[in-house]
Amino acid sequence: MFLKLIISLLAGAVLCCVSGCGKPSSSAADRVMYLSAGDKIKTMDPAQAADLLSQYMVASFYDTLLQYNYDARPYKLEPSMLAKMPEISSDMMHYRLTLRNDLYFAADPCFGSDNNREKRRVTASDIAYSILRIADERLHSPVFWMFRGKIKGLEEFRKVTAAAAPADHSMYDRGCEGLEIVDERTLILHLTAPDPRMSYALALPTAGIVNRQAVEYYGEDFQEHPVGSGPFKVADYIRDYRIILERNSDYRFETYHLAENPADRTRPLPLSDRIVCYLVKQPLAGWLMFLQGELDMSTLDKDNFDAVVGEDRKLVKSLAERGIRMIQVPEFEVRYIGFNFTDPLLAGNRELRRAISLAYNIPLREKHFNYQMIPANSVIPPGVPGYDSEYKNPWGQYNLESAREHMRLAGYPDGIDPKTGRPLELTFDQGGTSAQYRQLAELMVEDMKKIGITIKPVLNNKPSFFEKLRKGQFQLFRVSWVGDYPDAENFLQLFYGPNAGSCNRTFFRDAQYDKMFDAIRQMPDTPSRTTRYLEMSKYINEQCAWILESYPIAFQLTHSWLQNYRPHNFSFARWKYMTVDTEKRRQAKKSFRPLEMQDLRK
Repeated sequence: MFLKLIISLLAGAVLCCVSGCGKPSSSAADRVMYLSAGDKIKTMDPAQAADLLSQYMVASFYDTLLQYNYDARPYKLEPSMLAKMPEISSDMMHYRLTLRNDLYFAADPCFGSDNNREKRRVTASDIAYSILRIADERLHSPVFWMFRGKIKGLEEFRKVTAAAAPADHSMYDRGCEGLEIVDERTLILHLTAPDPRMSYALALPTAGIVNRQAVEYYGEDFQEHPVGSGPFKVADYIRDYRIILERNSDYRFETYHLAENPADRTRPLPLSDRIVCYLVKQPLAGWLMFLQGELDMSTLDKDNFDAVVGEDRKLVKSLAERGIRMIQVPEFEVRYIGFNFTDPLLAGNRELRRAISLAYNIPLREKHFNYQMIPANSVIPPGVPGYDSEYKNPWGQYNLESAREHMRLAGYPDGIDPKTGRPLELTFDQGGTSAQYRQLAELMVEDMKKIGITIKPVLNNKPSFFEKLRKGQFQLFRVSWVGDYPDAENFLQLFYGPNAGSCNRTFFRDAQYDKMFDAIRQMPDTPSRTTRYLEMSKYINEQCAWILESYPIAFQLTHSWLQNYRPHNFSFARWKYMTVDTEKRRQAKKSFRPLEMQDLRK
């Protein structure tokens, strides 16, 4: 793709296509950050934001009750819209939430021509409405799982909405038992059972606080007209092309005391005045824009990895000399191969699952993914209490000799099924049809052939793939789980029996494991709970419910003028901390010379 490529010439052509050979006008004094989202925006409605890009957009426009400290590691929750952390009763059944007194929804036509500020004040009623709206059956919110079965009366409210007419909103006036509005700034959550981790739900971008007046004013168009109390508001939006965010002057007072520029440490957030976000779908186009300094940061993907990273796994000299930085960090994600525990063949034969696991060539996949992954040793990813970097999963080591022995113990010596006299055959499903999925299928076929198993690859489109997973219509499949909050429970729930058919995609059921999981659900964050997490992850490894494949590594490239970028798995509102040194960018771009292919090889 890069053969004899003169980057400056192609970048000019790309920029003409993407930005019309011109940029949105802005004041010379403005700090404008230029980004590429890499895809189209599906929604800007918090209750509908299931994909990553939508969540970043939602977090830019809507504030949440809690947020993650941008710099603290391990990850730490802190108040955002709340004046203080939730007051939790000793039995962990009641959460008292007290709002700050400087919260306002952004000015918008839905509030009338005068846009009276007091009419736009955020109140406890807005919190209750936002939670109820997620539970509204007519909305089909993909994020209802956050509150399902946890708040008193919420299930009854959901049933009422399911039977109501589309335009009937009277049930919102009645509310529900578990959302007690004490006064304008105070709301108490009454739970159905003790839940020490409810606070995590209050920090998810999908729990952003919305305004009822705005929702009803825009109706079905609400998803494209965000009216929130977050750091930014929409200045311009051209679907599938570009969105421009500008500072929300009504955003609550917040500073970033660890900003790289000392002068910014007392400057109210957001630190950037505007963000121009191009919705560039083609990775090559975004990559060329970044090299020309037209984007301030770029994700390094598999296709351009070899052109950017040398054999020493460091950034090539020509890019480093431009001040480009490469930041790598493990994603909060686990990729795995799942076994179907509703299939008698796989569910009842642990030795067979172990043989397949031992024959799965993870070192080969490291090479295939250009080492943009870490072999996984636990269902719990790095950076979470319960993860042990020293532990080695005995069934996650590539060992063909041992795999063949376990095939014999499983009753299939050399892979032959004694009932038929032919090689054992298994299906392998994936949720895509691209070349990458075909390559992964070929690797699986070759791996299992070495222990006598015939693999039949099945490439599905995503909707049909997840429908098959929901119904258990598979034998082996490859997928990943991205953590929603930094607690091992979020990953350990994937093996809990009652979750079979939802997040428990393997339909794994084990009475002993379910007992262990029930015991930790109501435990607060203590060393004792962490010890139990570790025991549970080792137990799952022994059962071989999954073939643990990898924790992916994200590679981010940034220009020297971009400030305050911190890798963070849960800071969806990170754009409010980030900014640029506009003068440094101007001077750096003046010194850029055209880069040719051979420059990237040095």
